[in-house]
Amino acid sequence: MSTRFLLLLLFTLTAFLSRAQTSNESIDKLILDHFEIYKPELYRYAGLTFYGESKTSFSQEQIKRELELFNQVIETELINNPTKSVFALNHNLLIHSPQKGQDLLALLNKPTDDNEVLSLLFLETLFAGQFGEELALNNLESSNNDWSESWARYLSKNAIYNSSISKINVAIQKSTNTEIQRNLLSSLMYIGSPKSIDFIKQIIDTTKNDLIQTQAIFVYAELTGFYGIKELEKVETVGKKSKSEKEGSLSWLKEETNSVNIYGTEVTNDFDFAMRFGDIKSPSMIWMEGKKLLTNKALKNPKPLSESDKNEILDILTDSKCFGLEAIKGTLFLSVTKDDMNKLIELRRLNYYSPNGYTQGRNKTLGILIRYLKKK
Repeated sequence: MSTRFLLLLLFTLTAFLSRAQTSNESIDKLILDHFEIYKPELYRYAGLTFYGESKTSFSQEQIKRELELFNQVIETELINNPTKSVFALNHNLLIHSPQKGQDLLALLNKPTDDNEVLSLLFLETLFAGQFGEELALNNLESSNNDWSESWARYLSKNAIYNSSISKINVAIQKSTNTEIQRNLLSSLMYIGSPKSIDFIKQIIDTTKNDLIQTQAIFVYAELTGFYGIKELEKVETVGKKSKSEKEGSLSWLKEETNSVNIYGTEVTNDFDFAMRFGDIKSPSMIWMEGKKLLTNKALKNPKPLSESDKNEILDILTDSKCFGLEAIKGTLFLSVTKDDMNKLIELRRLNYYSPNGYTQGRNKTLGILIRYLKKK
């Protein structure tokens, strides 16, 4: 091969890479310019400068332009090296054009060492609801062990759909990675279905791994509550950690649960939040004020809502992307039933509409409510 040919090849490759870089930068700039005109929903409430905004509408012009940008992005290396603006675009698409948003998220869903990109992927996966959780489950099958571990950790705190249980069970049985197995056991706890109890008990009785048995005992206690005490007392532990966990779980079950409060679950209204934001003219706070639910007595000694009031506040919280949940969470705990499950799951998804400093706390509250209903 001649030197001249090699130089020509190098020049051609350099020119190609330069054009690709220019294309990436120009498309990213187009997205940024677009969001100078239209506020990206991902960051709408990030600054907490305005409360209680209800349903967001998109003009046909904005939707058309964002679909055009979608088509441009997927033709560039931004798919492999996405920027924050690409994720902001993805977020808007998930709202007004869900199928396109899912298509883009599926393309962005690939192994990365960039923690910021991974965090944004986690966020979009949460916002994508059940579709997102299916993507997370698929990532467990990756040949990239670090990638599988990342998504097992994600599921350990965020899994919520009963439809995920069978895939998680298979992944636990197939994996030889103790950390992945322990995180996936936690994910079954977060889903909160009693259907997982027999599977967890089988792991407790058959594993020889101290760490795995320890995690399984913890999950078993959470899923069974008061009525798991007798079975847990019979468990033969395989090591120091599992022995300690058995003792701790039994102690907690005997002290904090009983035949009335089977799971030791208690949710109270956030008095401080209500005092801080009670005068904010948002739909949820206006409704609570009108129903006299922001008085000291109502906040500290909540009573169940009527069916119509419960449905009304759940709809208002949904429209307001969860703002105000803290002030009424204890009241909702006494009011919700299994018929409200879909509304709560949707509310949990919309909690990530525009994340802010309250998002994690709201996620925890909604998780508790959902798991409580599943176990009842």
